[in-house]
Amino acid sequence: MAYAENIAVALLAAGRSTRFGDQDKLTSKLGDRMLIEWAASAGLSLSAGWHFLIASPDAAYDPVALGYNPLINPAPELGMASSLRIAAAEAERVGAHGLVVMLADMPFIQPAHLKRIVTSFRTDDSRAVFSKAARGAPQPPALLPATFFPLLQSLEGDKGARSLATEASIVETDEDQLLDIDTAADLDRANTKLKGREA
Repeated sequence: MAYAENIAVALLAAGRSTRFGDQDKLTSKLGDRMLIEWAASAGLSLSAGWHFLIASPDAAYDPVALGYNPLINPAPELGMASSLRIAAAEAERVGAHGLVVMLADMPFIQPAHLKRIVTSFRTDDSRAVFSKAARGAPQPPALLPATFFPLLQSLEGDKGARSLATEASIVETDEDQLLDIDTAADLDRANTKLKGREA
């Protein structure tokens, strides 16, 4: 994956997880690993120049142990846009040509899908690339060119990268791969899916 060397990966993990309950969502177990480890492992499959993990100040996991450079979001209560601003500013600072945006609560993203996103970007690096299930809307994982970094740094509130999907290239994948974990029931369903795969 040498063609990813000028790209940065940002794993967004500073969300408040208010719908999950009292337990820490990202350190909850999916199979035999913490939930966050699944997306982190997929992100590391890209031999990108930089891997950033945007974490809250009280994160219950170690970004460095996961293989990422930590970027602390001091105000995660301001919504996802606050994490995107931090990621885009750091990607701009290091001179990245593009930024892969991943969500830490999406455990079933496969390395092959991320590689297809990067391949699409290399075909036309002036356009953003978004993931999409057959019946869904464009969503992360997404790859945003450096020309989008100022836009990312202007986002506010809970507005995520999806707002920048107009005229983006699309890489389709199956709905299960884009599953995100918002509630404890979602995690239970994910564990059931995982057991089914391993059976």
